[in-house]
Amino acid sequence: MKEIFDIFYEIVKIPHCSGNTEKLKEFIINWAESCGYSCETDKAGNIRAYKNQPLFALQSHYDMVCVGEAPNIEIIEQDGWLKAKNSTLGADNGIGVAIMLYLMKRYDNLELLFTNDEEIGLIGAFNLDLEIKSGFLLNLDSEDENIYIGCAGGVDVKVKYPLNYEKCRGYCARVSINALPGGHSGVDIDKDIPNAIVELLKKIKNICSFKGGERRNSIPANAQAKVCFVSEKGDEIKIISNDYLEFLKKLPHGVLEYDFEFQVVSKSVNLAIVDDENIILSLRANSNEKLHELKEYIKQKCYGTEIEFEGEYPAWKPEISELAKILKEIMNTEYKVIHAGLECAVLKNKFPNVSMASIGPLIENPHSLNERVNIESVKKIADAVIRLIERMKNE
Repeated sequence: MKEIFDIFYEIVKIPHCSGNTEKLKEFIINWAESCGYSCETDKAGNIRAYKNQPLFALQSHYDMVCVGEAPNIEIIEQDGWLKAKNSTLGADNGIGVAIMLYLMKRYDNLELLFTNDEEIGLIGAFNLDLEIKSGFLLNLDSEDENIYIGCAGGVDVKVKYPLNYEKCRGYCARVSINALPGGHSGVDIDKDIPNAIVELLKKIKNICSFKGGERRNSIPANAQAKVCFVSEKGDEIKIISNDYLEFLKKLPHGVLEYDFEFQVVSKSVNLAIVDDENIILSLRANSNEKLHELKEYIKQKCYGTEIEFEGEYPAWKPEISELAKILKEIMNTEYKVIHAGLECAVLKNKFPNVSMASIGPLIENPHSLNERVNIESVKKIADAVIRLIERMKNE
């Protein structure tokens, strides 16, 4: 499997943060054409590569969440894992892309869909203007070694809180919490990872300003506030009224509901970003009905503010598809539902007759500086895909 990791190292060198993926798009197209594959693209930046009569389709997204020094990524290999120095690694979903590029060199009968800007609202999948011809589609964006047959839907909430000010006499200082672990706002929401915004709110009062969070889909690792420390000998300082601080403290963050059938979170809220009056929360739920309930709940919590929902994407209703059954025989692992968005949810709406499933290697702490991918797990997933191809060839 050395070739797969060599390809991944090449991908890492190419900037491909969400919204800035053109160079990696060109790399993928050039690679596919060098392997004799034909390519189609659309206005959203999606790429469909195909050759001869495809056995089935593989799909990965080629953008990444950039945190820290990314896209300048330095890979470190340690104790059987790959991670990055002071940045996200981009194994989500660069490993999936690397496996697909490797398979192009080895096989001449596949269909491969590379979707764009998944990490900022499944933009590529929603705007896909290319048609899947195969009857099976395997997504490579899961983050452990199980077979995923369903996923959460989600939506971001933009809240604008009307700020009022009052006077305080004292001295100003900046107070901050930095370099907490961070993590994925879906799959890591139940792992007791501290939210920097929540933690800082517990410790301060008399604030002049408050800023925290990095990305909508990551648990905040950093937060800072400008605080007035009261003293009659100090200056007269304008501070935000206490009602704002109380509002922030009452906003939900974390797991709201758990699904014991599939052993997974079914409703959650991530308090993602605060920039004074502008607040962003990310909501996730494992069915469209539960997502609607969650939106109504947030409306009540944010009553009296301006509120706007954006970037909504659907849940993928759990289904043990024909493809999932075949994978079960090959991999001998469990069916799971993931508390995160997968493009299968959107693609299933576009191609309802296509049998779908999702697998992927073990990736820990995606969307954070602690993101890492297990080397042996990559080999295991690549082997499963190769066994699937060989089985399809012989049927």
